[in-house]
Amino acid sequence: MKRPHTIIYITPDGKVKREFALNQTLFKIIVYSLASLVLLVIVALVFVGTVYSDAIQKRVYADRVVKMEQEMKKIEKLKQDILYLYDKSEKIKELLGIDIQNSILRSHYDETRRVTIDTMVTKESLTNLESSVPDVNPTEGEISRKFSKEHPAIDIATSAGSPVVSAIDGTVSSVGWDENFGNYVKIRNKDFEVFYGHLEKAYVKNLQSVKKGEIVGLVGNSGKSTAPHLHYEIVADTSLVDPEKFLVKTK
Repeated sequence: MKRPHTIIYITPDGKVKREFALNQTLFKIIVYSLASLVLLVIVALVFVGTVYSDAIQKRVYADRVVKMEQEMKKIEKLKQDILYLYDKSEKIKELLGIDIQNSILRSHYDETRRVTIDTMVTKESLTNLESSVPDVNPTEGEISRKFSKEHPAIDIATSAGSPVVSAIDGTVSSVGWDENFGNYVKIRNKDFEVFYGHLEKAYVKNLQSVKKGEIVGLVGNSGKSTAPHLHYEIVADTSLVDPEKFLVKTK
């Protein structure tokens, strides 16, 4: 017969002493119950710790997301500010470009042309000349700046890389680079000279003979230019004339 287990309880002051006799079965039940309770407490603590850790991690991630959103808003605001300043800069350049270009053109005509400006010449008034009249459009596009005494030429706005053709039968009198007009081509015959400026590329050489309608270059944005366009001028004898009067209307 198995001996019972005895549990002795003594009060802290030692005055009271009690004994409890437990048989083997009851003792095992109590021990197993206590062990299960301890294990359950440990599991509960681990679970609570894991949940708490996940909550802390989520809070950290949430704070990071908030900070990233704030930074993105700052970047977007900075981007908008840059675009605004760029737009203002382009408008200022556009406004200033008029006076700058006028100064460039005056220098160009005073120093290299030394010719008069005739606003009365028309294509019809020159039909009696022996050489061909420049009645071929040099390129397709819209006139972005008209002929005037301050700007004795026209600017034709069009896409970069658009072909530029000779408006006359003649000889290339000059082709090269100019600080103001970039890549340029001059073509001359007995009575006319045409000048193309701001070219992307020239396809002709100096003293080369060209025919009316022959491609001589491509529209570009070279030199002191703010957008792709063709600077086109015509000299008839010794007078700069309005090239628009010689353009052929396509529509």
